[in-house]
Amino acid sequence: MPMTGGWWRFVLPLCVEGDAAMHGAAGCVQQSAIFALLSLVVSVPPGRLMHLDLATILILHPLSLTVGALCFLYLRFRSRRSRGLGKMAIASLVLAAASVLAGASEQGVLAYATWTYTTSIVTPIAYVLMLAGLTNVVTEDRAGRVWWLLAVPALITIAAFLTEFPLVREYRGAVFLTCMGGFSAACGALVLADPKCQTLTSRYGLAAAFGFKALTAMATFGALLRPDVFQVTPAGAFLVLILCQFAIAMFVLILVQERAEQRLIALTETDSLTGIRNRHWMMDRLPRQAASGSAYVIIDIDHFKQVNDQYGHLAGDAVLTAVAQAMTDLLGEEAILARMGGEEFGLYLPDTSEVSALQAAEHLRTRIASLSIAHEGTTIPVTLSAGVATAPLPMSVTQLIARADEALYAAKRSGRNRVVEARLDAAAVEGAAAFDRIMLTESFA
Repeated sequence: MPMTGGWWRFVLPLCVEGDAAMHGAAGCVQQSAIFALLSLVVSVPPGRLMHLDLATILILHPLSLTVGALCFLYLRFRSRRSRGLGKMAIASLVLAAASVLAGASEQGVLAYATWTYTTSIVTPIAYVLMLAGLTNVVTEDRAGRVWWLLAVPALITIAAFLTEFPLVREYRGAVFLTCMGGFSAACGALVLADPKCQTLTSRYGLAAAFGFKALTAMATFGALLRPDVFQVTPAGAFLVLILCQFAIAMFVLILVQERAEQRLIALTETDSLTGIRNRHWMMDRLPRQAASGSAYVIIDIDHFKQVNDQYGHLAGDAVLTAVAQAMTDLLGEEAILARMGGEEFGLYLPDTSEVSALQAAEHLRTRIASLSIAHEGTTIPVTLSAGVATAPLPMSVTQLIARADEALYAAKRSGRNRVVEARLDAAAVEGAAAFDRIMLTESFA
């Protein structure tokens, strides 16, 4: 059945005012109330859904928005980094109030002009607030670049009083649907752009949900203009919007939790002092079998104990941080570099040559030697020693690290502030590998 004028008086405002219902229901996914509300919607047969009482819908709308807003606030206080959840909750409450006004008008309690003008003004404001909140959630930054969009509700307000368009359901519906489609498309583009370059798979689902909501607005707008061409039913449009809103809430919740989980993993793999990766991360990245041409470098700050004894442990911390930062700047963020403990660092080069591995270690040594680390007005000289081992044949990574460790001790015995390479003979590597296999076989005998 095509759209006709009668139902637009109530459903069009609801399509826009209820747009934030799903935003406000993210935390509600974990609450029993949301399951009760969802079961109420999906349990209605399609034939019955076509004839849902609008007064009932006007009751469920503000209820779901209010419950969703409370759940957003709950999630906001559990995840204090996601400041935008508070804005999204406020937007949901504003839209809930607008829906209550629409319901009051349906019952004859409120004048037609009062609720149409009010909803025409507050709905665009709520959408801007929703977009600003989503910007906070996605970028974890201020939404300063979004607030200029408040010009949209300002212009709509001026136009409402100059043209009285809220009193004409077709015009009012066109404005509502344009706001819903435009802001939904903007939200989807914001999420899909992934401004923080994080590997959050939930952003694809969230962007798709916003995209479907924008498409629904376009289809409904087309039905408003050409009901003979676009066969969209009130119940169908409303059901799609509800599903999109639930999907948006679900994916917002997943995004916040996914980011928190990634942050927790990064915390366990990062050295709290220097900010680079730690031993746990390094050992997790190293293969059990080092391929031919891979190299391992063990780096040790020379006379670090004397730095602590002479200048204090705070000075030692400053030295460790400066050395780690200098090596990261030289090698790049993608280097497999980690603080292995104390003043020792490890560097794994998976595909290199003996010459390249030695050059990398030498560049690190000269870079650190040129550092000028000041602490409480005193300049602390820093040098390092490094042991390099390159695998001539595939060998266990444990062997490779052991050979690099031997080279490091040789560098220290030779006077420090130097790079020493471990000479690995292919026959010796094969013999050591065979010995490891024999020992392994005996251990299982």
